Amino acid sequence: MITDTTSAVDQPDPRQLMEAMAANNPAFRELGVEIIEAGAQRSRFAMRVKPQHTNTFGVCHGGVTFALADLAFGFTCNARGERSMTAGASIEYLAPIPLGAYLYADVTEAAIKGRNVYYDVRLHLEDGTTTAIARGRMRILGGPVITDPEANS
Repeated sequence: MITDTTSAVDQPDPRQLMEAMAANNPAFRELGVEIIEAGAQRSRFAMRVKPQHTNTFGVCHGGVTFALADLAFGFTCNARGERSMTAGASIEYLAPIPLGAYLYADVTEAAIKGRNVYYDVRLHLEDGTTTAIARGRMRILGGPVITDPEANS
């Protein structure tokens, strides 16, 4: 039997980590992403599709949709408290996302193999319409997610 000897005090708070990462992530801020639910195995993010997020046809650009998915599973993995980075990802686009829509990204941990963590992301509208599905692979590098700049002085 394996016993977890880590106390609740030793565990990082996922919301605090995600908020600190958001404060230091220009892409997250520029896209206007919001943290709805924070966790290391399951989380939810959202953003409003604005004119600057659209393509030639007036719907959300696929790159913006992909960026939301990547940010979502990346933040979710880093909420574990160890620095990690995207090692691979894929996306399937299922429906256009109209200008003004509120787009959600629901992240679920799918598997862990060694230092690789796999996530599934369902991107959907407020009415539940699934617009895309993504799979991301994160590589856990170790070390702190956010470093204290004061500690390096």
